[in-house]
Amino acid sequence: MNKRNLGHWGILAVVVLGISGVVFSMHELDTQDRQTVRTTSKLHAKQTRQEIAYDALRSNQQRKHKKSALDKKNTGKKNPQFAARFTRNLKAKKFVGTALVVKNNQVVYQRSFGKANAKKHKANHPTSQFLINSIQKSMTGMLVMRAAQAGQLRLTDKLSKYYPQIKGSNQVTLRQMLDMEAGITGDLNPETTLTEPAVYQYASRQAKIKRSKINQFNYQPISYTLLAGILRQVTHESYYQLFYEHLVTPLNLNHTSFAQLKHPGTTIGYSGTVPGNYSQPHVPSAKDMAVQIATGNATMSAGDVFRTERAIIQGTLLKKASGAKQLHKSNSDTAHYAGGLYHLDRLGYFGHGVGDDYEGTFVLSRNGKTGVVLLSNNYYKRGMYPTWSTEDLALNTFRNIMAVKRLS
Repeated sequence: MNKRNLGHWGILAVVVLGISGVVFSMHELDTQDRQTVRTTSKLHAKQTRQEIAYDALRSNQQRKHKKSALDKKNTGKKNPQFAARFTRNLKAKKFVGTALVVKNNQVVYQRSFGKANAKKHKANHPTSQFLINSIQKSMTGMLVMRAAQAGQLRLTDKLSKYYPQIKGSNQVTLRQMLDMEAGITGDLNPETTLTEPAVYQYASRQAKIKRSKINQFNYQPISYTLLAGILRQVTHESYYQLFYEHLVTPLNLNHTSFAQLKHPGTTIGYSGTVPGNYSQPHVPSAKDMAVQIATGNATMSAGDVFRTERAIIQGTLLKKASGAKQLHKSNSDTAHYAGGLYHLDRLGYFGHGVGDDYEGTFVLSRNGKTGVVLLSNNYYKRGMYPTWSTEDLALNTFRNIMAVKRLS
């Protein structure tokens, strides 16, 4: 081999070694970045968990801890025909969870089915807690209305008053955001677990306003994330403080928590293609639960969902009860979604939430006295919809009980 060839090979060796060094350095940096992300996520998750735990403890000390019919099993002995038919319908859906039916403020049926935690051999029961997902938006809506009545904000305020950095935010109002008609879009999928203030900052960066969608219904959770950020700005309290102070404590919600706390009464979600298979357990990630603040990270029993939605519809948590009608546009014949609730013709309101292998549906009458609540911890939408969804069962059952004066 001549000297020229030796020189070429030498240069090539240096280049290869150089590239290898760069690749190794990039790998090391990538490994360090991933470790930094994990460490930051753990710290943020711990911080948030401690803050929520403090609010939960303070609320627990102030609440009354007395069981009512909404916390107990009821097999429907006083209305056996209805109970037998409803049970058959639930079993036909292979329902796993808790089913509650209330007629004129009287519990007429409450039964639980399947496992809350298969590994620990724990069955579901009336006080089991389920991730309620989007049902939570009705609660956030009530908190916004409460702030409006306190003079801390106005529903006619432009979003730009609170988030001027969002392009086009001077074109939409808080009212439109409550009704999902603000044209706001934006996915919330951060790389790390965020603190509450960081969630709002992140949402404001992700938010985009499509002018063509303004005044059109377009379901986007980010609207309610931003509303929670506004609540923090005007009340100077965290969302979790507000939730415990104005919902959990006054309503004595003893079976309500947040996913981050991992309350012992909270069920495990299960995936699959058919309910009743417990081979695929799933625990929501800390990252997802942090970013779903105000839109779907609360856990509740069926009885607590009914207590809460009844109070929200009746306006008992507001300074002026009439604010509930304003929030939910109860006098409108055309409203579809208002303040976190869907309109069900002129019969009542309903909510539905799906995610992390949970499905929840509630339907309540306009006066809040009659309703159906179905909460399941064994529902994977991609594999089970529509066959195993119980949303239609809840709606149809509600229509049936509203059509008669008395159940038999």
